[in-house]
Amino acid sequence: MNRKNLILTTIGNFECLPTWLSNNRSYDLALIYYPSNPTESIKVELDKVADYVFYEQGFKYPVIKKVLEENPKLLTYDFYWMPDDDIKVVEGSANEIFTYAANYNLSLAQPGTLKPNTVWEILRHKKGYEIRYTNFVEVMCPVFSSAALQTCLPYFNATKSGWGLDFLWAHLVKNNIGIIEKTVVLHTKEINLEEGALYKKLLKETGKTPEEELN
Repeated sequence: MNRKNLILTTIGNFECLPTWLSNNRSYDLALIYYPSNPTESIKVELDKVADYVFYEQGFKYPVIKKVLEENPKLLTYDFYWMPDDDIKVVEGSANEIFTYAANYNLSLAQPGTLKPNTVWEILRHKKGYEIRYTNFVEVMCPVFSSAALQTCLPYFNATKSGWGLDFLWAHLVKNNIGIIEKTVVLHTKEINLEEGALYKKLLKETGKTPEEELN
């Protein structure tokens, strides 16, 4: 079966992964495992669930850029969803994300999010809509059309933390940006700028905070 869409993301734990999977799915799944020294049991688990598996250490968007540039066959899909590995689908399905992105010809989008651990009010789920047009989506779980991805991909390594990329994407894409309200997700982990492992890693490698990268 030739599927037209792709879930592509970095992953370190599998807690939320089952919620991304749909029956009769319209998408392939490409997972980039970022912790070092994966065990054989982890490799077996990844091979069991994913259509493509890669092993790359690093921050989400620079790593995704590297994998796409080294594997151009992955650049042939119509739409891409890139959720953080702590994003849980709590209503609707990943199939619906791609269906509504296609039906409304969205260039850049994301599912509606529940309030906990979501900073931006504009992204929070509002009942009664299929989609809402907006001028911003977050790095947490974006959807790209093929054309939008080609436009934004060169800048995926502009910051390591990902902070600021979402503002840049909206500036580059400009039109057909929306929140897909038929699928609702929950960011399961609290944002921790002081003690979070990735933020500590960023500070160690670059000497910068996420806010400094955004600026």
